Amino acid sequence: MNHTARPVPVNSVDRVAFREMCAQFARREIGPRWEQADRTRVFPREFLVAAARAGLIGITADESLGGAGLGCFEEAIAMEEMSRVNPNLAVAVLVQNVAGSILYEHGDAGQREIARRVIAGECVVAITVTEPEAGNDVAGLKTTAVREGDHWVLDGMKSFITLGGDADVLVTLARTDPAAGRQGMAFFAVDRNSPGVLATRIETHVNRPAPTYRIHFDKVRVPESRRLNAGFREIMAGFNRERVMVAARWLGHMSHALEWAREYATVRQQFGRPIGANQSIAFQLAQAHVDVEATRHLTYHAAQRWDSGVPVRDLILDVSSAKLFATQAVVRVTQTALHVGGGWGLTEELPAMRLAMDALVAPVTVGSWEIQLRAIARELGLPCD
Repeated sequence: MNHTARPVPVNSVDRVAFREMCAQFARREIGPRWEQADRTRVFPREFLVAAARAGLIGITADESLGGAGLGCFEEAIAMEEMSRVNPNLAVAVLVQNVAGSILYEHGDAGQREIARRVIAGECVVAITVTEPEAGNDVAGLKTTAVREGDHWVLDGMKSFITLGGDADVLVTLARTDPAAGRQGMAFFAVDRNSPGVLATRIETHVNRPAPTYRIHFDKVRVPESRRLNAGFREIMAGFNRERVMVAARWLGHMSHALEWAREYATVRQQFGRPIGANQSIAFQLAQAHVDVEATRHLTYHAAQRWDSGVPVRDLILDVSSAKLFATQAVVRVTQTALHVGGGWGLTEELPAMRLAMDALVAPVTVGSWEIQLRAIARELGLPCD
């Protein structure tokens, strides 16, 4: 199957007005919530209700499901603006859009009804793919689904599942036919409160407003009606779209870090003048600006290419380039912000340390640096296996 992104009309929405709406939403709904969620480590479900009401969940879904029917480009705008305020609550919306798209693109009427509820803010979903020994190596997953009459029985463990313990439905990839390799996998829409499902929290230094979990499946019975017509190929295609959103997420975060560092460098005085007047600091901020703008161009080029409707196979070079550069650049830019903060940057009185810590997850999510480099090399005709 040659997966093709759905073409979207160019300028189908006023993007300037859309960006301002997203920015206002982020300031209004994320700004007051993220610090408390970070401190208490309790995910504010009402935030997703607000995001749904603002039309930011299901941006690319059909209007018949309550979606906006827009494109990857608009989805990237929304992710950038939300992440500019806080990337960790923004990722909760990203998860709803990725998991929801699996339901409405590959599900039947019942599964599309779950997607409709997600888009309406009535249901929270998590995408349950990563395992202890199957992170980048999705083909190596060990969670099994065995058919028993009109049910499937799931056994296995997933790890690093964002919102796994807060979700109502777990969109779970499992192996249905071990002999079929990559072709023997399918997604299931699993109710989190099903007998045999156990979610245990993984305490992390990052993503705390959107908690991370291990999910144990112990003889969990799932009706055949909850099996989706999607498997390995669909998740790999979905990962490519998700990587564009990941690039947009870190674009917003590094933009915030640069804005803060530049402003701080103009007011922080040393030796009778602002530290930004020193070439050593000014050049670091200049380099950070280049990182931000290069990320912006790579990200929106990939999003525009996605919306053009070309086969997903032909997007890998653009998508992996954007994702790789964004996740490298955000580490550099936030480290620059931390350095500009000096000793005070290490305290809780300035945001520099929080900005730098949140960026540390960037290199290892949705395909590590090494995986992106491998994909890029292969697209350039350089065998590297």
